[in-house]
Amino acid sequence: MKHFFALMMVAFILPQVALAQYEDAEFTDPNQTIIDSLLNAIKPDSPDSVKAYNYNRLSHIASSIDTSLKYAKLSLEFCEKSDIQTIADDYVGIGLYYYISCEPRKALPYFFKSIDFYNQLSDKQHIGNVCMNIGNCYRDINHATDSVLYYYNIALKNYNEIKDTNCICYAYRHFGDIFSMLDFNTSAEEYYHKALHYATLSKDTLEQAFAWYGLGYAIIQESDTLILSAIDMYKRSVSLFDSKETDDIYYIDGKYEVYTNLAKAYIKEAKFTGRKEYADSCYMYLKKIGNYFLENGEISAHFPVVYYYVDYLVFNKKYDAALAELLGLGKYLRDDFPAGDLLDYHEKLYETYLLLGDYKNALKHHEKLLEYSTKSLNDSTFNTLKNAEVENVRKMELLKRESAEKIHTAERQRMRTVIFSLIGGLFLISLLVFYIFRVLRIKKKANAELLEKNAILIEQKEEIQAQRDEIEEQKEEIEAQRDEIMAQRDHIEAQSKEIQSSINYARRIQRSMLTPAETISGIFPDYFLLYKPRDIVSGDYYWVGQFGDNKVCIVADCTGHGVPGGFLSVLGMSNLNYIVGQDVSPDTILNRLREAIITNLRQSDNSPSALQEEEESSSAFFRSSDGMDAAVYVINERQMKLSFAGANNPLVLIRGDEVQVLKGDRMPVGIYARLNPFQCTTIDIQRGDCLYTFSDGFQDQFESGGTFDKFSARRLRELLLEIHQRPMSEQKEILNRTYEEWRGPAENQTDDVVVMGVRI
Repeated sequence: MKHFFALMMVAFILPQVALAQYEDAEFTDPNQTIIDSLLNAIKPDSPDSVKAYNYNRLSHIASSIDTSLKYAKLSLEFCEKSDIQTIADDYVGIGLYYYISCEPRKALPYFFKSIDFYNQLSDKQHIGNVCMNIGNCYRDINHATDSVLYYYNIALKNYNEIKDTNCICYAYRHFGDIFSMLDFNTSAEEYYHKALHYATLSKDTLEQAFAWYGLGYAIIQESDTLILSAIDMYKRSVSLFDSKETDDIYYIDGKYEVYTNLAKAYIKEAKFTGRKEYADSCYMYLKKIGNYFLENGEISAHFPVVYYYVDYLVFNKKYDAALAELLGLGKYLRDDFPAGDLLDYHEKLYETYLLLGDYKNALKHHEKLLEYSTKSLNDSTFNTLKNAEVENVRKMELLKRESAEKIHTAERQRMRTVIFSLIGGLFLISLLVFYIFRVLRIKKKANAELLEKNAILIEQKEEIQAQRDEIEEQKEEIEAQRDEIMAQRDHIEAQSKEIQSSINYARRIQRSMLTPAETISGIFPDYFLLYKPRDIVSGDYYWVGQFGDNKVCIVADCTGHGVPGGFLSVLGMSNLNYIVGQDVSPDTILNRLREAIITNLRQSDNSPSALQEEEESSSAFFRSSDGMDAAVYVINERQMKLSFAGANNPLVLIRGDEVQVLKGDRMPVGIYARLNPFQCTTIDIQRGDCLYTFSDGFQDQFESGGTFDKFSARRLRELLLEIHQRPMSEQKEILNRTYEEWRGPAENQTDDVVVMGVRI
């Protein structure tokens, strides 16, 4: 499938710039007359716009990619700034050169530049095409899968806006290829079906053939029990390929690729069933392939063909002939082959020597097998980790720079207001004290003078009157200052209301991310949900979804409550929306959620963020230990099975008069001293079973009245056992009433509370 994906991607890229050949070799060009005419039209005294236009046309019909690159660069050199279309086309041409030359990292900057110009033209067709190429580049350099899907989605959006059925079909097929490579086979099937739908609408026979091939590949990857279904889809693909006559090398290669996979499927079915007719069908398709890939220089594609022929010979117990085929294949093997190809070759030789009883040679190739197996594992792990780290660092740095600028601006404004308010207040108080002491001194002096100098009473009266006038002026000034202080108070109150409004808006955002009640009731018809945040936003959350026969329920308790807990809950829910669709195993969900939390909160990185460096430059940096406790269970009512995994949180199952507690692992979802994989527990369930999951907010609530007595997990289990046979709505009312009576006034609530009950 890897060979097929690369083949299809080149088939899409080349039409964007009509290169005559994607190898470097020169050949006889039927466009030579046009090329000569364009070259003759380029004179030294020709205007730059004419030169740019002709060089751009030459880059489209050049006889090799090197020549095309030369003309694209010349066109770009003579382009005027106003010629946006030509500049964009030239950047695409240069990007395609580097991509076809297996240098996708060099291609990316040119593709990004071309998008800037196509955006100015509102050219959605070309924007979509370039975004597909960018996604393909990220795929080839093993970048994070979300980067590939991000640009594919942009391309698909543009194709939908212009209603380009062929391109929509192509985009959906590439989505299928990506998910197939990641072994997300259910998602791959969904996108291949969409591609088939649009290929049928556009009556594109060859695209229908590719879609059927992708469906067959995804099905056979999903389960070996579906081989015959995959064979049926491969045959549909082949019949479409055979019905269309074409000299296009990409479609011919595609047909032989399907032949190869048909041979593989038939020999696998022959091994499972022991039926010779399946082995004979394998041999029929191998004969159709013959040495096609070898004769066309596609050696890596020729190796699997020989391997399936070896499997056919082994099925017929022709071990000597099988060994001869493998030894003959060895002459095409080179040391610079990928470790995985070398691994496959020595594995085949090892198995064949064992069948022949030649244990000495079998041991020799087993040692080679171990050597290349280790090398393949190390190379794959290193590349995956390195590229994931580069992508995450790039994204985090962009987000931090944007956040830091906004936060610093708001913080500086707030601090400026506080400082001015404090200075003004201190000044007013000092001034008031000064005037009070002055008035007291004047009055004291006046009284002394009145007692000592009755003779000059009138004169002192006039002096006192003057002082009174002065005091009145001072009073007016003090009142003006008081009014200013009141205005400052009103400003602070307005800021407080604005902060409160922001938190209320955050609550609306958080509530919108929680699973709606109608969705939960559609999945679990008989349930209740008691959800009581301590503050406006909550650190507790719940998540419910269904994937096929599997019903998923998650109840989680994040570190802290209020705004910090709310941030973590949004982080958890946004990651779950992506994680759960990939795998519905409870332990896998918790493991992947923990990886996402550690990555997003930089808990595995000892270096502070840019913002932390500026705010905490004088103190040591500590890694965040935030995370969440969670209980995850998956119900398959068709099989009547329940799978559970927990991080510090349990699941309570009540059946009749029995209470069964499934305990989770004693570690959180986040960084921790012990990062063992979470364990999954699977049990049988019966109709009428009641399942309860909850955070620790209910059981850890202190009793009203100043005591330090918690409600406790034991009391909660006893209460659930007492009420479990009542209707779910009544259970919720009893739990709520019990909690509020125990808690007392709302301000006594110590933590967020969530309790969810489901009856099978």
